[in-house]
Amino acid sequence: MAADRRSRSESTMGHDPHGDDGPRGPRAPRGATRRRILTTLKKSDGLTADQLAGLLGISAMAVRKHLAALERDGLVASTTVRRAVGRPVHVYRLSSLADDFFPKQYDLVITDLLTDLVQIDGEQKVDLLLARRAERTRAFLADRLRSATTLAERVAALAAGMDDLGYLASCEQVDEDTFLLKQYNCAINRVAACFPGACYYEAQMYRELLGAEVERSTHIVAGDHMCCYVIRAPKPHPDPAHSTA
Repeated sequence: MAADRRSRSESTMGHDPHGDDGPRGPRAPRGATRRRILTTLKKSDGLTADQLAGLLGISAMAVRKHLAALERDGLVASTTVRRAVGRPVHVYRLSSLADDFFPKQYDLVITDLLTDLVQIDGEQKVDLLLARRAERTRAFLADRLRSATTLAERVAALAAGMDDLGYLASCEQVDEDTFLLKQYNCAINRVAACFPGACYYEAQMYRELLGAEVERSTHIVAGDHMCCYVIRAPKPHPDPAHSTA
């Protein structure tokens, strides 16, 4: 299973046929030239605008224009270096923010490690790890829900908390007692696809935090475009005194 996941991942890691192997992602800088600048800086320990121009085959003036935009966006940082001869020069390097745009395979590594753990120590140990992760997430969300009193406020606070965790979450009120919690991104999609316990603990966590009935109606792992939870206010229990009257 791990080998299959690795082969699928590696199939997307080859060179871009157009020669643009730069950073990817929704927040990556637009424009092939700026991506080439970031990629070239990634492969260096710092370059001047003139050095970049020579490597990229474009004018130094154009490079400086792109560098100014990248520096303004916090993707590039410059330092002034004084030389024995001539004027000081600006040396450009990637910022830590820019490094996030380059491919990472944390999810693949984690999934492989969990798969190995199943083989070495059994599924219960992985289930324990997923439960402990859910507890940490629950503690974070419980803090967000602390001041919420109504179910509507709790659902809204839960959606905001999950959005902060990278799930692109939002909520919608259907009627007085029914709400939808929509998550358009799964921050642990690869792990959840291999270990369904992650999704089980998420739903259970929502039930406990909201004190409500929670049912998943759509599921990213199943191929849907989002995970949607239908949340309903708990039904009141009948009064025993009236039921025996």
